[in-house]
Amino acid sequence: MYVRTSVEDGSIRKNNCDVRQLYPWENVVTPPWNSTICVVHPRESSAAHSHGMDETFIILSGTGHVQIGDERRDIAEGDVFYIPGDTNHILTNTSDSKPVKFVSIYWTQGAKAG
Repeated sequence: MYVRTSVEDGSIRKNNCDVRQLYPWENVVTPPWNSTICVVHPRESSAAHSHGMDETFIILSGTGHVQIGDERRDIAEGDVFYIPGDTNHILTNTSDSKPVKFVSIYWTQGAKAG
């Protein structure tokens, strides 16, 4: 059995979020995707950015909105957002007191679905 804890892993500050790297899991497994748990503090936004990898956000908790390209949408627990590679995106926490927590899964897409 392999187990990781948030205390052991800790987090780093990246793209204006607290980020805990989940995969790849050093010395255990390197899947064809990467994943992190991200936290955006109250009244803050992630850094607007884009990258060549496709990405999915799975909202675990909190309130706010996400902008992907020119589209903006409110977020709620359980929402899942797909972000195509090279698309600018930003997540904003609109709460005065509670963080937004989400899982980010990202990968390099081979062929685009048509």
